[in-house]
Amino acid sequence: MALSKPELRYQAVLNMKLIFLSIIFFIAGCGWANPFDDQIPYKTRFEDGLVFFEDEKYTKSAQQFKIIVERASHTDLGDDALFFLGESYFLDEEYELALIEYEKLVSRMGFSPYIEKTRWRICETLMALSPNYYHDQESSRKAIVEIQQFLDDYPSSDYSVGADGLIKELRLRLAEKNMETGQLYFKLKAYDSAILAYEIVIKDYYDTVYYRDANLEVMRCLVLLGNNEEAKEFLEDLEESNQSLLDDSFRQIASDILNNNS
Repeated sequence: MALSKPELRYQAVLNMKLIFLSIIFFIAGCGWANPFDDQIPYKTRFEDGLVFFEDEKYTKSAQQFKIIVERASHTDLGDDALFFLGESYFLDEEYELALIEYEKLVSRMGFSPYIEKTRWRICETLMALSPNYYHDQESSRKAIVEIQQFLDDYPSSDYSVGADGLIKELRLRLAEKNMETGQLYFKLKAYDSAILAYEIVIKDYYDTVYYRDANLEVMRCLVLLGNNEEAKEFLEDLEESNQSLLDDSFRQIASDILNNNS
């Protein structure tokens, strides 16, 4: 006997429910925590998350910690779950997600025992997000500020070992970015704009390998703009203020530029 349309719809819904329940029972039978089960105690979820975390199954550990963060941040497990959620994302190289959770912990749970490590993780995360020099360097600038603040707040921290090296690397990227900008304007014969870019390197990144070339490029641009006297004055100022820069090689290149031979 053929079923009527309402009966067919009812049968279809029933079949879907049976399929859904079968999936749930299968998951339970495999020993996996059902993420839809609100009856699982938060402590159990946290312990399950730690097991996944130790096994380097960071996607699964993040799932458990995220539920606790969303539903039980007011409990004793709140900062633990938030920290390990950030760690799960960080170790899974989901740096933008990790940064969000780390910053939440710092802003909401200032007395947490995880604060020092979280502050350092923020530095590492920003460093990881800092792109090669030819991309926008906003993350690099923010990373430098965060690292310096960390060093100011935790001068004796074990995490601060190598922090100076990170700052040096980030400053090098920023200097390289401005040198690239100057070279781009130079190729476009926009020499005034090129000078502005090179002057940023001279003023802000004087401790990098690009400082020397930036000074030479400023002179080159001034000569191409027809400002030979200003270029000579620029070199004279360097002779008075920065003798260590003026080795024989630098003097020869500067002379060639001023004589329009380079």
